[in-house]
Order: sequence, then C-alpha cells, then structure tokens
Amino acid sequence: MPEEGKKMLTYTFTNKDIPLYEQVYNAIKSDILSGQLRPGTKLPSKRSFASHNGMSTITIQNAYDQLISEGYIYTLPRKGYFVSELEGLRNMPQKLSLNLDIKTPQPPKTYTYDLSNNMINPDNFPFSIWAKLSRDNLAHKRKELMSVAPANGLFELREAISKHLSSFRGMRVDPNQIIVGAGTEYLYGILIQLLGNDYRYCIENPGYKKLLQVYQQYGVECVYANIDGNGIMPGELHDKHVDIAHICPNHHFPTGITMPASRRYEILSWANEESGHYIIEDDYDSELRSHGKPLPTLFSIDGCEKVIYMNTFSKSLAPTMRISYMVLPVHLANRFYEHLAFSSCTVSNIEQYTLA
Repeated sequence: MPEEGKKMLTYTFTNKDIPLYEQVYNAIKSDILSGQLRPGTKLPSKRSFASHNGMSTITIQNAYDQLISEGYIYTLPRKGYFVSELEGLRNMPQKLSLNLDIKTPQPPKTYTYDLSNNMINPDNFPFSIWAKLSRDNLAHKRKELMSVAPANGLFELREAISKHLSSFRGMRVDPNQIIVGAGTEYLYGILIQLLGNDYRYCIENPGYKKLLQVYQQYGVECVYANIDGNGIMPGELHDKHVDIAHICPNHHFPTGITMPASRRYEILSWANEESGHYIIEDDYDSELRSHGKPLPTLFSIDGCEKVIYMNTFSKSLAPTMRISYMVLPVHLANRFYEHLAFSSCTVSNIEQYTLA
C-alpha cells in the first residue's frame, strides 16, 4: 500500500554535460536503490517538484516517464506517483569495483627478425585499389549495402570465388556450395554444427597447433596422425579410428610437403570406406607458388562428396582480412540451408562487395 504523505525531494544539479531530466532520473533512481525512498512512498507532483527545484515541469515529466518505463516508479490515476516494490533488491550484491583483475593477453614480443607466418609488409597491400573499389561500392550500391546478406554470403562474392576456383584450381563449383565467413576458425565451428559432435577428428603431426585448440574448444575429440614424406599416412587414419581428416595436401604446414597423386587417391579411398568419413582439405595458401602449377585439389578429383574444401584470403591479401570460405559437397550444402541458414553472414557487405 502507498505510504501516507509525500516526500519533497531537494537536489542540486551542476553537470552541464548531462541533460537535466537525466540528472533528475539518476538522483531519484539512486535514492530508490539505496533505500532512502522506500516502496510505496508517494513522490511530489510534477508541478511541486519543478517549483521546489527551480526547473520546468517538462523536465520532471521526462524523468518520471523514464523511471516508469524501467519499473522504478508507477502512477495511479488522480493519486500521483509512487515508488515501486523491487523484488529481490535487498538480496542484490554490492556493485563490483571497476578495478577488476582481468588477465588480458600479453602484447607480443618484439624481435629483430620476425619470421612468423602471419605478417605482411604494409607496402605490399593494394590500399589505393581497395580504397577505390570501396568508394565505388559506397557510391553505387547504397541499397545493397544496407540489405541483409544471406547466411552463406553475398552471391556476387560467391560467384567471383566460383569463377576463380574454376580458372585457377580447375574446380567446378556452384556458388551455392560456397559459404563465406569471418575466418576459418568460425567456419570450423559451422562445420562441427553441420556434422555433429560425435565424430573423431584428426590433424597432421606435425601440423598447425591452433587447430587442436579450436576443435577442443568446440568439445569434439581430436587426435594427431603422423605424416611421412608424402603427407598424412592412411594407416594412421585406420589405426586411430578417425572419422574426419583435416589435412593440407597442397602445401603442408610447416614442412612444405606437397602430397603426390598416389597418396591423394589413397586418402580418398579411406574416405569412401565409411559413410561418416570426410576430408577437410585446407588449401590456405594455394595462390602462392614458387614455380609450376599446383596439383589438382582433392575436391576436384573426389567423385563421392567426401571432401570439404577450405580457403582464406589471409595469404593472398592480408592476415587481418578476416574473410574465408568453404566449399561443401552438395548433400552438406543442402543440410546447411536446411538447418543453419537462419544465421547471419559474419562478413560485412562492404568488404564482400569490394573483395568480389
């Protein structure tokens, strides 16, 4: 029940950077949370509050309206404004200090010679071309830039990737088989959702250590499979009873091995032994060759829809260009559209149009 009488509120406001109604709102809210204004207390009318504090009734109205919308006070017809009963307020913990002990990542060490594989000389990036293309898109694609991209990415970019794969890698790929995402790590997560958590994954030993962390983070079982001079060994896949082999056949990391055709067909033969076997073909830097043409991809010689092709623009453009894509076999593409097409594409429209 509302308390009898009403409490005249007196405040002093001096902060010119915050709107006056917001200062009134903050002051009353603070008094409610601290218990100075108890539940059921009747607040002054807008007119008396404004007159007592030397401000307009509109200011008080705006403050009261905000407090009502957040549930701190309520109004009764012809009776006035009252403080609400806030269930659980007494059991709320005190607000934490802003001096939190958050262990942020340490800044990277500096070296005289940095031989890491994720750096680029800024002089090598085509900033002028990228800027021109971006300006053109901003000028001529305003409507498209403000439209929501489909879950698999803009058709223009997927079509451009499809044509690139055809001319450069000899792959016949429908644009609708291509899924664009913000980095391969994100796409690995999509794959796990698509395939399920019950599969046993393997990565190459030696190989890209971060893959193990990614798979473990998603809660799937992941083991190492040894390689020899021709790449991952089929016997390892059998001995370790894996379902999905994540490999880099065209330029192995970190050895640089290129898997010969004979071993490729051995790996494809393993994949065809079981319906749940798949190969993730990580073609992360196929655009870069010191000499000759790259060998055909596993995807292009796979006739049984067992290969999932992954690639990124981190090497051909820049590591900070977080745009990657995967090419799904037709049955997995259909599964993606059936179960995961509700999600939003994680790459902005302007970057997709510019890259296309």
